[in-house]
Amino acid sequence: MRVVIVGAGIAGLAAAQALAGHAEVTVLDAAGRVGGKLRTTPIEGMDVEEGAESFLARVPDGLRLARQVGLGHKVVHPATNSASLWIRGRLRPIPPNTMLGVPTDVLGLIRSGVLTPRGMVRAAADLALPRSRFPDDPTVGEFVGARVGREVVDLLVDPLLGGVYAGRADALSLRATVPQLVPILAEDRSLLLGAHRVRARTGPTGASPGAPVFASLRGGLGSFATRVAER
Repeated sequence: MRVVIVGAGIAGLAAAQALAGHAEVTVLDAAGRVGGKLRTTPIEGMDVEEGAESFLARVPDGLRLARQVGLGHKVVHPATNSASLWIRGRLRPIPPNTMLGVPTDVLGLIRSGVLTPRGMVRAAADLALPRSRFPDDPTVGEFVGARVGREVVDLLVDPLLGGVYAGRADALSLRATVPQLVPILAEDRSLLLGAHRVRARTGPTGASPGAPVFASLRGGLGSFATRVAER
């Protein structure tokens, strides 16, 4: 069997890796390099990512591929002590104890100043609103917005999810991108109370408590694409 893969980004290269030994594979790309959006460039002696700087550790495919191509020993888990959002002319800390942008700590949300007073009132209304009706797989924006309001979607969920999936919450499948919220959709009337319960059990990303959220490689993700292409 002969297979042509269009695009030598990490998705195309991973597909070629999966087909190795099962087909004659040709990978095409308009650029003169592999990696697509993964690109690491040295600047003043430091490796700087021009595209994605990490991938989700709770999704096993990236880690599995790194080990398959002999980069398991170079996997690292970057973390930050704090992160902020630029909102209404100033940096405001991301509220503590959020679950992918969905707040579970009311006092922390108030202190952060991320939401306006009106946005706070609308988010709190989730505790009193009746159960909402949704399709089997709503978008993240549809589900979160209906329960806690658009400010939470626009100022918290969109920035966090956008950095991971390069998409807007109003166009992202809840089941595909935030599966840890799916039990809340089926079991809980209140999103805030349901998120608090899920977070207490599983941690902020739905992984086991204490498990790393992100993974990357020493030397940058550009080397990831290069190694997969070599293999």
